[in-house]
Amino acid sequence: MFGEILLSNSLAAVALVAGFGAGAVLTRLLGSLANRPMGTRADELHHRIRALDADLRVAQRTSDELRAERDALTEELGKTTAEVAVLKEQASAHAETVRKLKADIRHECGKTAQLRLELADRAEEMVRTHVELREAKTELGVSQVGSDVDTDEIARLERERDEMSTKVDRLRREMSSLRRPVPASSLAVDGDDDLLVDC
Repeated sequence: MFGEILLSNSLAAVALVAGFGAGAVLTRLLGSLANRPMGTRADELHHRIRALDADLRVAQRTSDELRAERDALTEELGKTTAEVAVLKEQASAHAETVRKLKADIRHECGKTAQLRLELADRAEEMVRTHVELREAKTELGVSQVGSDVDTDEIARLERERDEMSTKVDRLRREMSSLRRPVPASSLAVDGDDDLLVDC
């Protein structure tokens, strides 16, 4: 785009210079004709020459302005070219950074997939462990119920044993009291001579 502008400005400057040259030749030609007295025709020619001279000055001024504009555009084009080169270098650096980031992302995605597999394995193992723990709790509960039944039975048997021991002790005391010698006067009951001895 800047090249097209520069080319069109250069062509305009060349056209102006060519016009300036043609104007100079025409001025000399008309100047030589102006030296000849021609009356009204000479006045018209002088007037035409002055008009062409003014047009030439305007064309020169325009040519100078265009030349200055061309130089400014050339300078701006140089700056823009330098900026484009810098931007290309930055784009290359950014592209390299993007490539590295993509490689890092691929690597991290692989690690994430591996960690997901490990997590799935651990979750499966945890479910298995949970099921085994529930089964163990069930067995322990059953064992506890059995143990509670056994404990209750043992406690009941111990109570019965204690009661039996108490009865045995009482019976022994009763037996020991019965084995003591009994006085003869206490053996007679209502004048009977029968002895009431319980051996």
